[in-house]
Amino acid sequence: MSILALNKLSLAYLERPVLEDCSLALERGSKCGLVGANGAGKTSLFRLLAGQLEPGGGEIITPKGLKIGIMEQELKHHERSIWQELLSLFAPLRELERQLDLVNRQLEAGLAEQGPLLQQQFALNEAYMEQGGLTYQSRARGALLGLGFGEADFARPLYELSGGQRSKLALAKLLLSDADLLLLDEPTNHLDVDSLEWLEDFLRNLNKTYIVISHDRYFLDKTTDQTIYLFNHHLKLYKGNFSAFKRQSQAERETALRHNTNLNREIERLQGVIQQQKQWNREKTLVMAHSKEKALAKLEQQLVAVERPPAELSFRFKAAPASGQDLLRAEGLRLAFGDKQILQGLDFALHKGERVFLLGPNGVGKTTLFRVLLGQLTPVAGAVWQGMGLKIGYYDQVQKLDDSDEPILVYLRNHYPRLTETELRSALAAFLFFADDLEKPCNVLSGGEKARLGLLKILLARPNLLLLDEPTNHLDIAGREALEQALQNYDGAVLAISHDRYFINALAERVAVLEGGRLTEYCGGWEYYLEKRAQMTAQPEETAKNAATLSQGRQDYQARKEQAASLRKKQNRLQRLEQLIGECEAEKAALEQKLAAPELASDYQQVADLHSRLQETEQRLDEAMREWEELALELEE
Repeated sequence: MSILALNKLSLAYLERPVLEDCSLALERGSKCGLVGANGAGKTSLFRLLAGQLEPGGGEIITPKGLKIGIMEQELKHHERSIWQELLSLFAPLRELERQLDLVNRQLEAGLAEQGPLLQQQFALNEAYMEQGGLTYQSRARGALLGLGFGEADFARPLYELSGGQRSKLALAKLLLSDADLLLLDEPTNHLDVDSLEWLEDFLRNLNKTYIVISHDRYFLDKTTDQTIYLFNHHLKLYKGNFSAFKRQSQAERETALRHNTNLNREIERLQGVIQQQKQWNREKTLVMAHSKEKALAKLEQQLVAVERPPAELSFRFKAAPASGQDLLRAEGLRLAFGDKQILQGLDFALHKGERVFLLGPNGVGKTTLFRVLLGQLTPVAGAVWQGMGLKIGYYDQVQKLDDSDEPILVYLRNHYPRLTETELRSALAAFLFFADDLEKPCNVLSGGEKARLGLLKILLARPNLLLLDEPTNHLDIAGREALEQALQNYDGAVLAISHDRYFINALAERVAVLEGGRLTEYCGGWEYYLEKRAQMTAQPEETAKNAATLSQGRQDYQARKEQAASLRKKQNRLQRLEQLIGECEAEKAALEQKLAAPELASDYQQVADLHSRLQETEQRLDEAMREWEELALELEE
């Protein structure tokens, strides 16, 4: 039975189309993801479904009495506590409690005839239990704890809450509401990994229909069984979660491209015939040309809109040379803010080319640790050592670009004058800036575009260590995929804070969890970390023993060598080094060939520039060869 149907639904803003002739139907119990590029109109569709916007055409068909829930944009009762605000959802149950209490007191006092009072008590008890009166407080408490609130937060008034905490409370209210259809717009914002896992489990067990907008691909895979794709102002429903949708849509895109290629070939043939017949300028040929133009128009109508293909990374982001394997080392770090201990004897080491992800609950001190490693905060004890030649590129989660009115291409050209126009355009294309995008002034970019440009600017500076604090925030799915591809082809080291588990699993070679001011490290990606965490949960006694004997930092490298995951990491690094060596040798040969050209003999400036680039290439080649030899020897042993 359908719970929601759209029939030729349309919407436009100032004559700019958002939705055009959209039709689909959802069955009761559907768990849907709604995906599409930023600005495609996903939130506008939610507002239409919630009755906050009127469609320009078509209709929304729902069963009579259907309750549709959407997250509140503003919590109105600022003096209420978090607990009071959440329990306001259960006003009918609270009223039943009040009536039951009154009847019970009357029975105890014997002030009225017992028979009618007992009947009233029985009816009230039946209604109370049927409506969930025995469990509503525990469900409310579980939702708050699951979404990251502590018991001490329950009494806090709403006016004290941050924007993120207000969003989490609004989400809790929606999840516990009596709505039949839930519209969840980016529910994973502001949630740490533990809260994300709680929300996933809650939604999987929720016996309701919901549609969720999210850029968290891992979350979509875990919580949805259908996917609605919004592209080119149209909606299409796919069976399966996000990964299934990606496979199906990719196959459809390839089919559509073949279809368009064949049609364009025939269109070009007809255009040539029409042009020739018009040149003959005879009555008969002009009639035939007119007939062919009609056929041409029909063919052009059969062309289908195809989403821009994924960017092929044609620009390699190179790291600056660094001497030695040890890039960064921290020993015995201690730091406190007031009575709150943030770091307690923390040890950490980062080596050349590693990709490490730093995890932990919100507020545990991950960004603080970054600031200590960067030298922006001074620990009360311990020290941080940086390797020779270390060049750090830092992406702050509140990254701000210069408020420049320069077009994107000009902005980057002014910052990186040594890069050619082709190199700049290739780098911009890798981060999904194409054609007309390059003329946009920086100060009018969206949040996602600014995030992409900020990340690109850092990579073009050629750091050999990237410190990335929530780099996928503000990025849509296409932006996250572009960043993943760029980092997979980056030959420097990465230390990143992220709650994006898909992103972590695609890149991580090591996971470090910050708990109690110390780091617990797992040599592998997200799935490996989950496996180890499950084993530790299943064997608490063994976990306690291991935790007691766990070597922090100093013995980290030796511990990783003893695990199979370490072997995989070194093999992957060896492959990347072999690729880098090949590129350096090719670049060296090309530069030597240019230097040998007779026409350059008198151009001293160009010869000096080429010679400088050749020396830099030879240095990178020597370092890559030295690291390859060391790593190959370790693997052989």
